[in-house]
Amino acid sequence: MLDWFSALLIGTVQGLLEWIPVSSERQTGIIMDEFMNIGPESIIMLGLALHIGTALAVFARFPKPFVSFLDIRRQDGRSRFFWKITIISLACAFPVLWTLEEIFESKQWAGMAITLVAAAGIILIGIAGERGRMAKSRELSEAGAADALLVGVAQAFAVLPGVTRSGLTFLSLMGRKFRGIDALVFTYLLSFPVSLAAFAYTLFFSDLHGIPLPILAISAVAAFTFGYFSLTFFIRLARSSRFSRFCMFFGGLSISLVLFFQML
Repeated sequence: MLDWFSALLIGTVQGLLEWIPVSSERQTGIIMDEFMNIGPESIIMLGLALHIGTALAVFARFPKPFVSFLDIRRQDGRSRFFWKITIISLACAFPVLWTLEEIFESKQWAGMAITLVAAAGIILIGIAGERGRMAKSRELSEAGAADALLVGVAQAFAVLPGVTRSGLTFLSLMGRKFRGIDALVFTYLLSFPVSLAAFAYTLFFSDLHGIPLPILAISAVAAFTFGYFSLTFFIRLARSSRFSRFCMFFGGLSISLVLFFQML
């Protein structure tokens, strides 16, 4: 039974996990399935609807970049990079889902495996940075078509069950040698349009299986509130510490959480 306390708990978990390289949908789904006895169709719909809360948290935390992205009269290299990635990821999402959905349905560990690989890649980037082996970093304004294609396709894979969007996006940006803190913030900015797309899909193409609107509102507000503060925490942590060590912590936290939820 999905009551107000359950809705608050689900929204809180979504807000706390959205920015970590784990699949927040998968983890909230485990909680709803194991402890709340919520059916699979409701889990999927509620999980997608929760993204409106975290999407608004990103906008509230970084309003100025979004204003600049929307100003078509003054599009710089960073803004063009943002829209190229967004268009590519949205265009590739459904082909990726249609092509690989059966594989992920028949092998439930596939999404978790990709998440663990992404987390391990982030740790390796941190180790390389700690040892001074990272090449000179690039600015986002210098990004080209190949960068947008790689990051856009990587982000599109997040449509698959259990795959981390933030982990794949951040890893692909770091793999293209963009400056660390810029890559992290840009990863979070890129979540806004795809989260809105997921919410719009839920709203217009699916029903919510009898989930009351007040319950959805409680979940969304909780996701927004905890999403805003957890996002602020990670950005401050990344800026106040050596970024290579942050990457090792970030990836290690992801692996720990995936294994923890897998044991539930």
